[in-house]
Parts: sequence; C-alpha cells; structure tokens
Amino acid sequence: MFKMYESLSKLSAALLVAVALGPLAAHAVGRHQFGNYRVTVAPDAQSVLSDADYQVTVENEELLLSRLTASYTGTLSNSFVADLNEDGGFEVVVTFSHPDGHLTKIHVYSWKEHLLQPMRVADLDDSQKLGYRGNDEFAIRNGQLIRMFQIYEEMNGNWSPTASRRQLRYSFKSERWTGE
Repeated sequence: MFKMYESLSKLSAALLVAVALGPLAAHAVGRHQFGNYRVTVAPDAQSVLSDADYQVTVENEELLLSRLTASYTGTLSNSFVADLNEDGGFEVVVTFSHPDGHLTKIHVYSWKEHLLQPMRVADLDDSQKLGYRGNDEFAIRNGQLIRMFQIYEEMNGNWSPTASRRQLRYSFKSERWTGE
C-alpha cells in the first residue's frame, strides 16, 4: 500500500511540475556529458531576470559545481557541449529563436576554473549577410561550431528562397565566422 501511495505521490509531483512549467517544459534543450561533467540546459521555471530565463548547470558525480541563469527571448531550440576552442575544457552553446521565427540567437559559455564564463560571438560580416533572412541552424561537427542558413534574393520587393544555403564555421581564434 505504501509503495502505491509513494508512486502516486511521485506521479502527482511530476504532473504538478509539468502544469507549473506549462509550455516551457516542451522546450528543455539538453543533457550533455563531457568527461566527468554532466551539463544540463533547461528553461528556468522561476524566471527572475526576464520573462524567460534558462539555466545551465554543471555537475560531477557528487556535486553541483556551477549554475548559470541567463535570459532569452523566444523559444529555446538547442544546446551543444564540446571543446570548441581546443583548450581541453568545454564550451556550452545555447540557441534560441525569436518570436518572429526568423532570427536565431546564440549564447556561448566557456568552462574555466569551475565557472561558466560568457564568450562573445561575432555577428555575420556584410558579405555573409548578403541574402540572409535568418532561420539559422547550428551544429557541432569535428569540434567546430557550424552555422547554416538558406540564401534569399529580393525580387520586386519580395524575398524568395534560392536553391543555395550558406554554411559557415566559427573560428574562436580569430573570433569571426568563416567559410568552410
């Protein structure tokens, strides 16, 4: 009888959390492993910085080592953890799309001295913005941050997609997006 009550209690608690989180629960973006570290990126139901915050937590087998809270606008879409600057530590990449659906934003944090430190990521340069209308996709390939998006062209005041896509990689050494 006690086991059944305990199971129902856990189910009730899970349902209560799901109801309290509402639509944010559907936007949890990831649990990752890097060596002995577990990294979780998820919406923060207790948003204090803005209308919508997310948290990045770093744990080992025994302890919560770090918790970072940051604000965002739109919908959390993805997260990645990898050594992107080849220093032996890891970087956390969080992407989110704006409510208008076109712009995708990116936040990057570097794990240094048991802290998550924000890293500046450069905007696209003028030549990379030619035909750019947003809807970016991000990926990690061979330890590099990759950005892909459809190229558009303007005809008679309207933007139409072309058959081309642009693919760029981010160089943390030169702090800019470069062609592949």
